Amino acid sequence: MAGHSLPPLKALRVFEAAARLRSFTAAADELSITHSAVSQQIRILEEYAGQPLFAREARGVALLPCAQAYFPEVQASLERIAAATAKLKSPVHGGALRVCATPSLTMKWLIPRLSAFQALHPAIDVQLSTQGRPFLDRGGDTGSDVLIRHGYMAQSDLACVHCLDDFHLPVASPRFIERNRLSAPADCLGHPLLKISGGMDHWPRWFALAKVDVPAQLPGPVFDHQFLCMQAAMNDLGIALAPWCLLEDDIRADRLRPLFALPHLPNAGIHALYRQDGPAAASAQLFIQWLCTQRHGLSHPA
Repeated sequence: MAGHSLPPLKALRVFEAAARLRSFTAAADELSITHSAVSQQIRILEEYAGQPLFAREARGVALLPCAQAYFPEVQASLERIAAATAKLKSPVHGGALRVCATPSLTMKWLIPRLSAFQALHPAIDVQLSTQGRPFLDRGGDTGSDVLIRHGYMAQSDLACVHCLDDFHLPVASPRFIERNRLSAPADCLGHPLLKISGGMDHWPRWFALAKVDVPAQLPGPVFDHQFLCMQAAMNDLGIALAPWCLLEDDIRADRLRPLFALPHLPNAGIHALYRQDGPAAASAQLFIQWLCTQRHGLSHPA
């Protein structure tokens, strides 16, 4: 520290061991040095402090009153130095990183991009798992370092970051579009509307934005996951209302096509919850930074 004079580190290590063990001999054994070396380092520290630190007793040594408050401060400082050094020596941005996301986000968005992260950080072993939205909504503990889903998440010991804006729009397979008249949003009402169990309000909200009145019961089946809804649309079973971020690969490959440029149904966007401390904290922060750079690769419908 600038402007501060520090005592010799070796002498402090010997002092801490002798004070803790109450014996120069035991300190010498623990540090693998001679008894005379312990005595020499204690003498160096006492000369530095300008006063004696130990009282010699028949069965060992005891700290003098002036050193009794000094000992716990030295012990705590050496422990902090040891911990910081261990952290410095270990691979800061390596090891296992446990990432959990909803199944659709994992399959359709995260996995197609993950090789880019691995190329940037080959020492980080990303271990993927999935959990359904209901489990995450209940605040279930996945044991993960990073949790990703659409929507904000709150846990007292974790930080939540908004990584990406997103919206829903209706899509169908090229064959379905060619076979059916779909020139305006109201035309969708004559066809199966594919839904997900956790988003039964999506279609009514989209029709409201399109200024189309809808019946209380909309036609079409309900699926557990968004990727199942999208797969059903690819297989000509109806029209899916899906997040733009999940559609990129399927639109690029012409497996699905957007039906209309507008309206877009806004959603909460992709959020990530992550641990700010612990052995994977540095890797988690790198992963979050990378997530926030993953902008959509396709031009959005105007």
